[in-house]
Amino acid sequence: MSKRPLTLGTFGNGCVGQGFLQLLNANGGTAAHVKHVCVKDRARVRDVGNARLTYEAIDILGDDQVRAIVELTNDPVLALEVIRFALKSGRNAVTASKRVVAENLAELIALQRSTGRALLYEAACAASIPVVRSLETHFSGEDVLRIDGILNGTTNYILTKAEEEGLSPEEALRQAQLAGFAEADPSSDISGADARYKLTILIAHAFGTIAEPRAILRHGIEELRAKDLVFGADRGWRIRSIASAWRNADGRLVAYVLPTFVPGNDALALVREEYNAVRIEGAYSGTHVLQGKGAGKLPTGLAVLGDVQQLVRGGGYAYAKVDDRAPQLSDGRELISVYARIPATHQEALSHFDEVRVIDVDEEQVSVTGSIALAELALLLGDGRDGFQVVALPHLSGPKQGR
Repeated sequence: MSKRPLTLGTFGNGCVGQGFLQLLNANGGTAAHVKHVCVKDRARVRDVGNARLTYEAIDILGDDQVRAIVELTNDPVLALEVIRFALKSGRNAVTASKRVVAENLAELIALQRSTGRALLYEAACAASIPVVRSLETHFSGEDVLRIDGILNGTTNYILTKAEEEGLSPEEALRQAQLAGFAEADPSSDISGADARYKLTILIAHAFGTIAEPRAILRHGIEELRAKDLVFGADRGWRIRSIASAWRNADGRLVAYVLPTFVPGNDALALVREEYNAVRIEGAYSGTHVLQGKGAGKLPTGLAVLGDVQQLVRGGGYAYAKVDDRAPQLSDGRELISVYARIPATHQEALSHFDEVRVIDVDEEQVSVTGSIALAELALLLGDGRDGFQVVALPHLSGPKQGR
């Protein structure tokens, strides 16, 4: 006898929700079907196909026929409540919310283990790239040494257009918004916060480390200017926002998100526009590069569909590396070489750097290269500092150990 389709309830019908429904219907919907779609905004006209549109969460949560919940809202509070309810009520769940997963990962892993239910979230990490599933399967027995990734399609689109078409970062952002690759409020993307959430998730699967996102250094491209791009271009480098994690000599995990100069012949330098890429270095299998679209309705919707199909087949994440043996985060003593452009009124910041070499000085700013401990860089930059732009110099083989 044929197996009955998995009955779903979906929260959210924005860009990703629409893409998921479109792809589910295009694939025939034979393995799963959406019974209810719950949204907040009653004013918008929506096409949810054969599903029932509702504005009440209880219509999904109280329906015993719904065996899995797909959470695709932009409300992190609601998303966490829905996921908790799903797991505790014996249902599986799928989400695309990287913030919710990253900020509550320890709790969510414990809930899955205690209930025997699964939470899948491939769409939360790199849209169309099956990186979480790869880490859970192919790399589960691998000694992963390092991960470097371009994890934000918006930022990569901006950097590509600025480099290749000579647009200012501001102009490139507007073009990204028109193309549908940037939100009206892009602050989470261009600040590096979005990539930091994704890195937090990936290191749990790659290394077994459960970290608080705020414990990971992040710096964005809010203050990036044409002169910064020119500095790199003159040396054959491109700027990419890179999320990195690697183990130091003491076995601790070093993790950060930084704009980084990448040599033009490096695989990550060749990743353009809204594409993402993740490079994984393993002790036994060598270097692997996974690449695909990192933004957009259908690429992200496809990842959600893939998770639903995985639920139909059965099985969630094993979290095989998440135990007491997993490495702890480093204290940040590692030195990293950077290019820094600093307001002339804040030249006292230069005292934090070693091996300082002045590149350019004018009435408003001073540009230098130098080295600095990651922990000190985090303190200097905080959650964003007006006028400060730091770009790591080429280093993807790993910074040196600090004092």
